[in-house]
Amino acid sequence: MGKKTLSSPRITGTEAVWGWGWWAFQFFLLPSLLPAVNTLLSRPLSQAELNFTFFLMNFLAVLLIFHSFLARSARAAIAHPAYFCQAVILGLVAYFALSKCIGWCIHQLDPGFRNTNDAFISGLHLSSRYLTALGTIVLVPPAEECFYRGLFFQTFAKKALWLGYAVSTTVFALIHILGFIGSASPLTLVLCFLQYLPAGLCLAWSYAKSDTIFAPILIHALVNAWGIYEMR
Repeated sequence: MGKKTLSSPRITGTEAVWGWGWWAFQFFLLPSLLPAVNTLLSRPLSQAELNFTFFLMNFLAVLLIFHSFLARSARAAIAHPAYFCQAVILGLVAYFALSKCIGWCIHQLDPGFRNTNDAFISGLHLSSRYLTALGTIVLVPPAEECFYRGLFFQTFAKKALWLGYAVSTTVFALIHILGFIGSASPLTLVLCFLQYLPAGLCLAWSYAKSDTIFAPILIHALVNAWGIYEMR
């Protein structure tokens, strides 16, 4: 990681308190609360619209809570453009290389494997192409990166850098499969978990390398955009 590791703009104590509070709310309560409220509407939202609403609420909450952190991170990206570009390019290359390796291994274990979260997003994309693209490419990356590379990585990397990588990568992979427990086989869930590890590792590395949260945000957005493009 070099001497620049973890010298990036840090989330303040106040931002962390509000950030952890919102993360817990959107993780434990909001996924149940939104559908319950939706049933009370005279014209309930479709699944794609409901999903977009969840993404939008997360995005707006992150802008409100972390606006100062994002501003400081933007200034860091502008101040060190070489680190920023290098981290984005190398992060993307590493992600696609590792994903190809993991994908090959998964195919050997289960030739018919299909990622459950990808299948869910693909279904949303078929019913509402533009909302799904806007949500996954524009709204999701800033929110998830502030949580998993900002809150989780920063918090645990203060104790040990390897712990920051381990916790942020593990939690990032888990949040993409927990919603499918009970509807997918244990093997499928394990393989999906493994498939998300390269993204978690490369996003965390790009954050530590670049000193700005905007490197993993951009990588995340580009990876999601590629995924949406492949669904065309």
